[in-house]
Amino acid sequence: MSRSKLMAIVFLTWKAALRYRFFWVMLVMLAFTIGGIPLLVKDDGSAEGMTQILITYTLSMITAILGAATLWVSAGSLATEIENYQLQMVVTKPIPRWQIWLGKWLGVMSMNFILLLFAGGVVYGMVEYRAKKLTRDALEQLEDRQDMEIYRMADQAGIPPIEFNIETGKPILDDNEEVIFRDIKVVRREVAGIEEKRLRQSVLIARASMQINTNILRRQIYQVSTNMPGSRSVPLGVWVEELVDTYWPQRERQLIQTKYEKVQERNAVIKQRGGELLEIPEGLDSFEELKKKNEMRSEVLGYSQQLNRSEGVSFEFKKPFGWNEERKKNVVLRLYFEDINISFKNDDKYPIYYQYAPGREMRSWMGRELDARSYHEIPLSGFKTSAESESPMFFDDNEIMTVALYNGSPAKLKVPFLDAQLKNQGDGVEVLYEEASFSVNYMRALGIVFAWLGALAALGLFAASFMSFAMSAFTCLGVLIISFCVGLMQDVVEDGTVMQTYTEGQRDSSYVDSYAVPAFKVMISMIKPVKDYSPIEKLTEGRSITWGELMRAYGYIWGVSGLTLGVLGSFILSRRQLAITSTNGGGS
Repeated sequence: MSRSKLMAIVFLTWKAALRYRFFWVMLVMLAFTIGGIPLLVKDDGSAEGMTQILITYTLSMITAILGAATLWVSAGSLATEIENYQLQMVVTKPIPRWQIWLGKWLGVMSMNFILLLFAGGVVYGMVEYRAKKLTRDALEQLEDRQDMEIYRMADQAGIPPIEFNIETGKPILDDNEEVIFRDIKVVRREVAGIEEKRLRQSVLIARASMQINTNILRRQIYQVSTNMPGSRSVPLGVWVEELVDTYWPQRERQLIQTKYEKVQERNAVIKQRGGELLEIPEGLDSFEELKKKNEMRSEVLGYSQQLNRSEGVSFEFKKPFGWNEERKKNVVLRLYFEDINISFKNDDKYPIYYQYAPGREMRSWMGRELDARSYHEIPLSGFKTSAESESPMFFDDNEIMTVALYNGSPAKLKVPFLDAQLKNQGDGVEVLYEEASFSVNYMRALGIVFAWLGALAALGLFAASFMSFAMSAFTCLGVLIISFCVGLMQDVVEDGTVMQTYTEGQRDSSYVDSYAVPAFKVMISMIKPVKDYSPIEKLTEGRSITWGELMRAYGYIWGVSGLTLGVLGSFILSRRQLAITSTNGGGS
């Protein structure tokens, strides 16, 4: 009986949306927006650039349109029915008001589900159509090419033009001891699909990053010789403590001297005023020493990311959960480094050596000439444990793979393998693997957008539970605008003031700070976690939105934000006097 009452509220919400043509208007708006954006937006001329722009703008517009519409219809469906005395007729029936609130939310979200499914399906179809069109266009251009020219193009692109024996890896010869060329139609299609393949390996893919065990990083000093460089290594944590112990006495003397000079300056002022002089410090107290040593450790960790010539660092990667054996061919090492003496992008090449192997036993070095301040992706093929092994290995029996880097250039390079807080993994060294297909990743992205819409629907209904339609719409619009200003609020909280001016080198302050800064802290804590689950950026970079991230997004956005608004909204609605509305002079 309770379920039928709930579904009746959902049906009434749908009926109102169709009566006011809201659903059909949204369908037309979404279709016009999705179809019009690709015609108006200019790309950089590359397939990757066009696809990234297409995904970014279409999903952003879908989110913005559905988000604003969700706030409008959720606030309007409840507030308007209260103001028009329609809900008063419903509550006379034996149905709890929390079911009315929940039924409204389910009605709005069921509409969002269909609209998002329609819009998301159209975008996915456009992306797939453009990807396959690359191959079709290339096939048309290759129609007039001679067979031998196609074979040469295939060979230059790394596509085998001749038949090979799978077991021996040697070319197959005919009766005249000549190589056998592959079917020209197959080779032609593979050559034509090069651009599409590149697109599907860079953007239309779901690549996840293996986690570095930052507790067992090893800083290495390599001995350069005519043969392969040997090395001696020390765990990064031990290396940091050794440097802290080495340079701490010098730093301690400097700190004591600075503290002594400050006390002397203050005593000079106190002496003029006839007060009691401060005691001259003999050293640092235990709290000061601990604080300064921790600061020094952070400095050394930051320095550990700088590699002089013949220096390097090794990383241990743990086998990720859900490692797919069928996707081993798409494992890449992603590198980024900077020349600390050059603060801009230049064309210089730096010799960078690397090696990787299952477990901790390292193999031979491989080198490349790479430019700084660019991301480089190096395919990793794995290692075969024996000649009889069927597939390459990346991890040993302990599920560990080691990667080492070595600076072979005379310049001092910075490889940011730690984040800004020097605690977690940075983006300077990553091992990426194909975690899922683009279609699965795209579905997860739409799932997070749907979670956002659920929170916005709850916000609109919450506001309409105790406000008129005009006030609830205005309030929800204000919250939506504030959500786009999280970055500015963070700057204010970090600076401790809303003022952006300086007087004699000191940041000015305002009496508003005592109210604004705490309020911004509360708003940031509520809004930022929701925005942090943005899937669009990851989707355009070909990064995986994992099932764990999707569940965490729903756990916070619906489990915390949505549930809180839902409980408060249904509680307020159940206590509200519905006979008193803004239309007859009552307050909201």
